[in-house]
Amino acid sequence: MIIIDRKSERDLFSLIQQNGSGSIVSYFGYVREEVDGKIVSNMLCKKREDSVKIMEKIENEIREEFPVIDVILYHSLGDLKVGELVAAVIVSSVHRAEGFEACRYGIDKIKELEPVERKDIFKE
Repeated sequence: MIIIDRKSERDLFSLIQQNGSGSIVSYFGYVREEVDGKIVSNMLCKKREDSVKIMEKIENEIREEFPVIDVILYHSLGDLKVGELVAAVIVSSVHRAEGFEACRYGIDKIKELEPVERKDIFKE
């Protein structure tokens, strides 16, 4: 499942399919207070024309590479404050090992492919 919007951790976690799973692994990434020694005021996240296509590609790769039951890939949009949720990956699987591997793969690919345009705004 691909979600590019504004949701809470609780909302996202409630959507993961658990039938047959023995494990749910999640990663939640937040706006950092400091980047490269600069103090962050906020982060702007903007959807691109190909955002959904990129996220679908990542989801398909996870489903092909790892024996998962369900996958949620999430990215926030809009003006985010320090400490607010930016991105998330939630994976349900029969065993924890493949859940952890799939979750890490998912967030690494989101960072690599940058499906959503992100810009840190720094305090002066």
